[in-house]
Amino acid sequence: MSPDVRADNGGVIQRFLGWVIGLAGLIGLGCSIWLFVAVGLDEADKLASVLSFFLAAVGLVATVYGVVLARRASVGGVTQGVSDSAVGGGVLQVGRVRGKVTLRRTGGSPAVTAPGAVPAPTTVNPPPGQSVSHSRIAGPVDQVHDADELDADR
Repeated sequence: MSPDVRADNGGVIQRFLGWVIGLAGLIGLGCSIWLFVAVGLDEADKLASVLSFFLAAVGLVATVYGVVLARRASVGGVTQGVSDSAVGGGVLQVGRVRGKVTLRRTGGSPAVTAPGAVPAPTTVNPPPGQSVSHSRIAGPVDQVHDADELDADR
């Protein structure tokens, strides 16, 4: 699908939503006028107060839900990346561990192996999350994300 088609669909959807919201506003105004005429000013005022309380409660819930979604999105967008590198050992990336993290080195000193030449740099940004891209890694690559606890031997 070409970008022009997607942009046009977005405009159609926005116009449609604008008309729906405008129509809902006109219906609400019409109902308010009918309520005032049918039951009188005092009773209409009491009913409008109760209705606005419930609308405010729904708005508060929607706001809290939006804040929670925004918080989750911002936390999930953290990037851990190894890019355009030559590593003689291994790579360990750890993110969002809620409990204790224990890393033990086993087998003495890590073996360092020549990874080869450093790759030419790229201009591509790594994607959100954990990534190893355009690199030469001589050892293991371990990626841990979103765990309750981490206990690892390396």
